[in-house]
Amino acid sequence: MNTNKYPKKVLESLKTFFEDEKIHITMRLAQLDSEDPLKDPDHAIDNADVLTDVNEELTHDQVEANKKSLEKRLSQIVLILKSIKEGTYGFCVKCHQMIDTDRLSSNPYTVFCIECAKKNTL
Repeated sequence: MNTNKYPKKVLESLKTFFEDEKIHITMRLAQLDSEDPLKDPDHAIDNADVLTDVNEELTHDQVEANKKSLEKRLSQIVLILKSIKEGTYGFCVKCHQMIDTDRLSSNPYTVFCIECAKKNTL
């Protein structure tokens, strides 16, 4: 692995950013759960009309899609926080070279250097 390192101050700033994002996403996931009409215990016993049932199903599907996206982002954040702790954040997972700081600052979630990203584009 390349022996270059990102400045500690930069990594601390990124760590704070990702920890804040983790909290925000966790809170949003809880909020989405509360918005899901199918999670309402009274849902099973209400005698709603067909249109209401369809709307509830659509809302449930939207909530589930949003949750899936947020859960994926949350798992990325957990991995990034782990890599910051281990000192591997900011290094390409394929070639292990340091990712350009401009690239990393524009997309802190990136795990590939620009060359490996170009090779992985389908």
